Amino acid sequence: MEKAKERTRRLNIVVSEPLHAQLTEMADKNEETKSDFVRLALEREIGRRKVEELEKAATDLAFLYETDEELLAFASLDGEEFL
Repeated sequence: MEKAKERTRRLNIVVSEPLHAQLTEMADKNEETKSDFVRLALEREIGRRKVEELEKAATDLAFLYETDEELLAFASLDGEEFL
């Protein structure tokens, strides 16, 4: 089955000469376009930042899971199998 086409938008960016040379080299080495390379780099960075945000939120809220009596009420059930 064919993947549904996503709508795309054109993006113009300005990069230094050395960065452009590295981009060209890496894209050519992997037989992909510069756009493909940048697109993948953006997807990875966005994913990394989302994970980082979730980890920070978990860290910020961890004390609640250790001290809040309402959250601790079911701790004794943790690890038990549901039938």
